[in-house]
Amino acid sequence: AGTALAAASQWNVLDFYFEGDNTPADDYVNHETYSVSDDNYTLSVTSSVADTRSAYLLVTVEAKTDEARATLMADDFENMDTFSVRILEDETAEPEPTPTGDKPAPEILALSYGMGEEKNLRTDSSRTWSMELQPMSEAVYAVDLRLNAMEEGVYVEIPVEPVEPITVEINAEGTSFGTFYHIEGGAHVTLESVTLSPLSLQMKYSFAAEDIDAFPLLFFRQTDGTLLTWGQMVGESMTGSRRRVTDSGQQTIHRNYDDTLRTILDFSQVDAVVFNGVAYPLDGGRPEKVEVDPALYPFQIPLMESLGDGGGHGVPVRALCEGLGVECVWDNEAQTATMTYRGVTIVLTPGSTTALVNGQPVEMEEAPTVQDGKLAAEHQIFTDAWQLAMSVAYDSWPPADGTQIVAWLIIP
Repeated sequence: AGTALAAASQWNVLDFYFEGDNTPADDYVNHETYSVSDDNYTLSVTSSVADTRSAYLLVTVEAKTDEARATLMADDFENMDTFSVRILEDETAEPEPTPTGDKPAPEILALSYGMGEEKNLRTDSSRTWSMELQPMSEAVYAVDLRLNAMEEGVYVEIPVEPVEPITVEINAEGTSFGTFYHIEGGAHVTLESVTLSPLSLQMKYSFAAEDIDAFPLLFFRQTDGTLLTWGQMVGESMTGSRRRVTDSGQQTIHRNYDDTLRTILDFSQVDAVVFNGVAYPLDGGRPEKVEVDPALYPFQIPLMESLGDGGGHGVPVRALCEGLGVECVWDNEAQTATMTYRGVTIVLTPGSTTALVNGQPVEMEEAPTVQDGKLAAEHQIFTDAWQLAMSVAYDSWPPADGTQIVAWLIIP
């Protein structure tokens, strides 16, 4: 088990959930290892971090016998019943002793989780998973994790200290931008508040029910005055999140939106949330107007045909570049297209699934193709390399007979 734990402990759980530089949040990460064993397995958590939305764990299972190793390495070992999780809440309130003098047990609540194996950390006798747990709160002080293949009642307890968020009161009206099922946007939306941690974003907003849907577009002002965009910080295509609470009245829809950030938010470098051309300082200071480059707002581009059997719509490369204000250079001799955005250069070759990103090869699911004289490529290469949010958009919602996918919606 020592070899497996040594390999896993070299990793920071943030590296499996967030892009870019994670050092601004490293002080919040618990690097201590917590383990529990029985005759067959050792279950260990080597890295953990949490805010009031989610907890993130790096979990390693080490087999101790040949039979346990065979079970661990089987294809069907990983399923919805592989682990059990629960949270312990409200230790801060000192419980009153019972008549017998014993303190009551802490409240234990069920928790949902998602996980994915980090196959580069697999050894001959161990497997490692990154795991996200929800919902969390300020009252959570520990997470219990159980491997269901172990002896009954065996849990490992991981202490939790949720990162304290910052809430910015907005209470302002603005114009919403398109979502994948209300592509035109333009509806009025009232943004009530934005709550930020280094790991996640939450916001409360409302709009008129007759507008079908609306979404407030945010930017994040850095201390040097530049703006980080929705695509850079969040990465979701304004299509909702994995946890959205909706309260529909007769005339107004109220929504609580929350999602994990794409990149760690560094409070020492970001000083304000920007909505509708106004910056709202994180320290509660006076709002002030700011200029937003029109090239940072969402836009639409046409759909292309599928790049392969069963694949999704292709992205028209030149139209995407024009929308972003980027030059797309075609080299007729080399048969390549080269384009640079946000300091990242992508080189695409029709018929080849290998792209070059800043000179390094990156494999794509589908090769770019030329359709009616226009180069089409898969969207993932652009969302990853250029930190864009992209989604196909529908002409009506919810989908019904006759509903059409009408365009690509691009959020820089």
